Order: sequence, then structure tokens, then C-alpha cells
Amino acid sequence: MQPISNTSQIIEEITKLTYEWYKLIGPSHHKDIDCHWYVETRWSYGDQPKYFVRHDGYILRDVIIESNSYEESLRELEFFLRSAINQEKEFIESIKNENDEW
Repeated sequence: MQPISNTSQIIEEITKLTYEWYKLIGPSHHKDIDCHWYVETRWSYGDQPKYFVRHDGYILRDVIIESNSYEESLRELEFFLRSAINQEKEFIESIKNENDEW
């Protein structure tokens, strides 16, 4: 897949991924916070700002990824969401194979 170079395109892709994440975990027991993702900016001591991807939920806990730019944070979030979605799909598939009632 070709990397996305435009911030608005990355945001559009992240929006699709967060919806896919929600649809994936929605049928199971989850809490509202499992569907919220943040990119935060911190300015300290006159230094250049730092950017953080944050998520705290029950399915995935205490995600904090530090970046040097907003766009880098968006790319990190996109990559993280893709990985989380793939892992959750694998988990669901393994449960289905173990228990036909899933």
C-alpha cells in the first residue's frame, strides 16, 4: 500500500479505521472508552512541542506513543489501529474455532 502523504487523507483513513474498530468490538462486551483515540500536543519549558497518541480502554490499555510532529502521530495512530484491528480479528477467529456459540 502506498503511504498517505496528506494530513486530511490520513485523518479520513483513521476515521474509517475507528469505525471498523467499533464495528469489530461492538458485538462483544466493551465500554465506551474502548472507542476513543487521542492525539495530544504538549508544550513544556520553551522546548519544541511533543505529540502523543493516547488511548485507554478495557480491550487495549494505556496506549501512549510519543512523536515529534502531528503528522507523525497520525501515521502512528493509523499503524496502531491497523495492527489492533488485525489482532482483534485473529482473536475473534480463534474464539470461533474454540466455541461455536461465539
